[in-house]
Amino acid sequence: MKILTEHVKKKLSILLPILPYGVLESWENLDPRLYHAVHIYWLKFYGMWYNNFSPKSTLFWLQLIYTMIVLWLVCFLPGIGEVVYLLRRRDNIGDIAEGLYLFLSEMYTYFKIGVFWLNKDKIVSLLQYLYCEEFKPKETEHKEILRKSIKSARFVMTYYSTICVGAVSVGCIMPISENFQVLPTNVEYPFFDVYKSPVYETMYIHHIYYKPATCIIDGVMDTILAAFVASAIGQLEILAYNLRNFDVIAERRRIRDNNRMNTKVYSKENYMKTVLKDCIKHHNSIIRYVSMIESAFSLASALQFMLSVMVLCLVGIQFLSIENPSSHPMQIVWMAIYLTCMLIEVFILCWFGDVLIWKSMELRQAAFEGPWLNVNPKTAMFIIIFLERCKRPLRVTAGKIFTLSLDTYTDLINWAYKAFAVMRNMKK
Repeated sequence: MKILTEHVKKKLSILLPILPYGVLESWENLDPRLYHAVHIYWLKFYGMWYNNFSPKSTLFWLQLIYTMIVLWLVCFLPGIGEVVYLLRRRDNIGDIAEGLYLFLSEMYTYFKIGVFWLNKDKIVSLLQYLYCEEFKPKETEHKEILRKSIKSARFVMTYYSTICVGAVSVGCIMPISENFQVLPTNVEYPFFDVYKSPVYETMYIHHIYYKPATCIIDGVMDTILAAFVASAIGQLEILAYNLRNFDVIAERRRIRDNNRMNTKVYSKENYMKTVLKDCIKHHNSIIRYVSMIESAFSLASALQFMLSVMVLCLVGIQFLSIENPSSHPMQIVWMAIYLTCMLIEVFILCWFGDVLIWKSMELRQAAFEGPWLNVNPKTAMFIIIFLERCKRPLRVTAGKIFTLSLDTYTDLINWAYKAFAVMRNMKK
């Protein structure tokens, strides 16, 4: 099977320039860009990645023009239409709820893009920091841990984006069930009627392009933070393994040095002390890395939590505003799927943040489970220092207000329901 796989990869090698890194390339070296290769691929595909060319270069202006065209098609044009629709239907709370939750969720995607561009230096620093010496796998077990971590990051990006595109596909076919009386997104424009031919057909084709594009971009911007957190979780698992087995790792290093130098080197006790020193340095690097993640994504995450509450309750209001729901089955299905995607979107961030907290808390237990009884008091002092450093668990916060955790996710659902209940009473 392995030979067949390698044969297939060789046949498909012509596609290397147009596929994300890691699809056909070997994972043996565990290059850190495997975490974010799919994210960067789609951002480049839609012109949302950083323009690294010189302004004097033709490629700089070509990428800038392409980016502006995509932004016009997937952001500005739909946004203008949604605003006009809201202004014309401001007397109907159902229409307002229907237009507003789509407008907020779509515009927020491009707000995240704006923050992403403003934080270019921080994002690039994060990507470069993954190559630091402390994060490199040094044992076979380390490679297995990193491979599992990379798979989880790529899995979340690929399948969440697939779910979102599948969801908007339901929205794109909804006009068929409504006898082409509506568009996938409610838009209106000042100088022409979007429901008359041939404008309707043109707008419908435009929606088929822009809605999946917006979903993919939104999925990338949501899961790229999860990918950075996943890489931190992988490093915490490596550190926990080192703490539980520092005597084994020390013995491996001693044997390797003996074989390389053909002479007796330092004792195993000295090697254990070196391993524990490396554990403390590794932990410090992880702490710095997590703080860099928070600095780069704090603002976007905070706004996402607040807008998610608003969007969730608006979807509920829209559902209640549908008269005779049995005659609009596709609309009900579309809103149910959209609501599910919104819940999954926030859950991903909170779940990875929660795992980060628990993995960092497990470090103290890992250190205690290590063979510390077999070391002398001077070496044991390194373990004591490490235990003191682990008293405060690592966490990522959104705007220094919300902690990315499952507790916060529960609170968010509660806030959304309370806001929904208030708006429902106002509607009555």
